[in-house]
Amino acid sequence: MDKKVADTYAKLEEKAEEALKQIEEKQYDAELRLEGYHTFVKYEIAFYKKLCKVISKY
Repeated sequence: MDKKVADTYAKLEEKAEEALKQIEEKQYDAELRLEGYHTFVKYEIAFYKKLCKVISKY
């Protein structure tokens, strides 16, 4: 899971996608894959004031 803060409501989706890209680029799941895990659910959360956008990828 990664989270980002948007500076406008319109950028919530963009920030959530940015979080997913960061998770994949930094390969946060690499060590778990070496241990034999194969299925992952990645959650990305972007915030703007009291609103949030959550997306997930399997």
